Amino acid sequence: MKHSTEINFSRAVLILLVVLVHIVHFGTTYPAVKEAILAFMMPAFLFITGYLANVDKPAKAFGQYVLQIFLPYFIMVVGFSVLSYFLPVRDKLTELSVNAISERLFVTSIGPYWFLYVMLGCGLLYRLSGLIVRNKERSFLRILTFGLLLYGVSFVVPLMSVQNVMYYFLGVALRQCNIQYTNFIKPSRFALFLFIFIIVFLGVRTWVSFGIVWAVYEFLAFTSWLSTRFPQRLEYSFNWLGMNTLPIYLFHPIFTLASKYYLPLFAWDKTAICFTIVTLLFSVSGSLMVAFALDKTHLTQLFGRKAFFRNINEKQ
Repeated sequence: MKHSTEINFSRAVLILLVVLVHIVHFGTTYPAVKEAILAFMMPAFLFITGYLANVDKPAKAFGQYVLQIFLPYFIMVVGFSVLSYFLPVRDKLTELSVNAISERLFVTSIGPYWFLYVMLGCGLLYRLSGLIVRNKERSFLRILTFGLLLYGVSFVVPLMSVQNVMYYFLGVALRQCNIQYTNFIKPSRFALFLFIFIIVFLGVRTWVSFGIVWAVYEFLAFTSWLSTRFPQRLEYSFNWLGMNTLPIYLFHPIFTLASKYYLPLFAWDKTAICFTIVTLLFSVSGSLMVAFALDKTHLTQLFGRKAFFRNINEKQ
C-alpha cells in the first residue's frame, strides 16, 4: 500500500502513548489519564494494523511475514519471562521452567507483547479466509468468513477474545471493501471535541462498545488533520517514526523498567511531568539505538528481517 502521511502520523502518536502508559510512575500519579488512554489506544493501533495487513502473498512471502512477527514475539516474551523471574515486577514468573515459559508464549503472553500474538493470530486467520474464499471479488463473503473464524477461535484462545480482535477485523473489513483510508477517516479539527466528549465526559471504557469505536474514529480523524499542521521537518520526523514503531514497541519496556532506578533523582518533581518527559525520550531514543545497533551488526536477522528501520518511501 502506498505510504500514507495520515496513517504514519497516527501510528507515531499511538506509539508515544504506548510508551507513556508503560511508565509506571506516570500511571500511579495519573491513573485516570492512563485509564482514558488505554480505552482507545490499542483499539486504534489494531484498526490500523488490520487495515494495512496484506496476506494475499505467495506462500514463501507470507511465511516470511509470519516469521517477522513470530520471531520478535518469541525472543521478547522468552527474554522478559526469564528476566521477570529475577526482578521484582508485576506478573512475574514464579518458576523458571519450560512449561512456565511455554504458557507465556502460547497462552497468556507477557507485558505489551500480547499485541504481536493477536496480530499473528489474526493474520493467519485472515490468510485462511482468503484460501477458503479465493475469489477476491467476493469481498463480503471473505469478510464474513474471517469474522466467523475469529469468533470461533475466541472461544478457545483467551488472547484472541472478541475485544482484542474486533478492531483488527474492522480494519480488514474497510480494506476489503476497497475504501481508501482518507476517504473514510475524514480529517477534522472538531473531531477532538467529540473524542473528549466520549472519553472524558461519557467515560466510555469498554472496547466492545459503539462508544470506543466512535472514539477511535474521532481520534484518527483528529490526528489525520493534525498531521498537516506541523512544519515540514517535524512532519517528516513523525512520518519516519510512524514507519518505525516496531522497534519502539519491542524494546521500550527495557527502558521504562530501567527508569525506576533513576526515579529518586526526581524526588523534587511532585507532578511527575519532568520525569515522564525524560523517560519518554529515554525510552524512544534508547529503543531506536538498540534497533540501530542490531541493524549495523546484522543481528536483526534473528528477528526475521534484514533491518528494523524502514524508509518512508517504502510501501506500508
